[in-house]
Amino acid sequence: MTANYFRNFGTVGYRFGDGETISFFKNITQNVTVLEAARNNATSYNLYTILSGERPDTLSYKLYGTVDYYWTFYIVNEHLRESGWPIPSHDLLDEAKSKYPYRTVTTNDDVTSFSGDSERFAVGQTVSGNSSSTIGTVIRKIPEMGQLIINTGTIPNTNKFNESENISYRDLDGNVQSATLVRESSQYDSVHHYEDSEGEWQDFTIGSYPQSFNSVDASWIPVTHRDRIVAKNEELKEIVIIKPSMIRGISLEFQKLMKQRF
Repeated sequence: MTANYFRNFGTVGYRFGDGETISFFKNITQNVTVLEAARNNATSYNLYTILSGERPDTLSYKLYGTVDYYWTFYIVNEHLRESGWPIPSHDLLDEAKSKYPYRTVTTNDDVTSFSGDSERFAVGQTVSGNSSSTIGTVIRKIPEMGQLIINTGTIPNTNKFNESENISYRDLDGNVQSATLVRESSQYDSVHHYEDSEGEWQDFTIGSYPQSFNSVDASWIPVTHRDRIVAKNEELKEIVIIKPSMIRGISLEFQKLMKQRF
């Protein structure tokens, strides 16, 4: 089925990776407007919600009696072209763990200023928990959320810090730098941002330390990284499909126009 779709695509030279050798490959950036025109014509399409576990080929067969029209879903749905096919619901947790595999700790203390010539809790700094004895490396700081993203060694990270413990390290001047945790979680279950009841993002007002990153307005709704993956996946399920009565004619016109380009 893939060969049928690409047979009228032109060939161009690509350099893959860091290679200097040019490889000739189908020009996958080509497009014509016939299917997008169908997308904008309400008489040509229906709305459809992709069911969990449906693949492009199985949906094509379900709708059109053949797997050969799977590619039309991508042409008439820009969000599928940009983000890919939705993930089955039972795979979303694994997807979240894969994208956000570390630990997130939150502190009300200052982790951004300098001590001497050293930035406090700089990216790459190794820290340890005083009660958990967990050791990890800071890989990202999100000061506006009071968060440190820490790699504690396993993928996904299962070595945890204790909530409310101190994490610390000794800087280049020999001084002990520490911060008290107020929250700890898997990165995928940590708060990405807060929203109000209208879905508007809410930001902390950054002032003097200590902040109150663990104490938010009662109306604020926490949105985790995992929540965002689930919401994005739900959006991907809502697609436009070409009506079965029109699919063959539109597909033939598409292939005709693609062939005429060369």
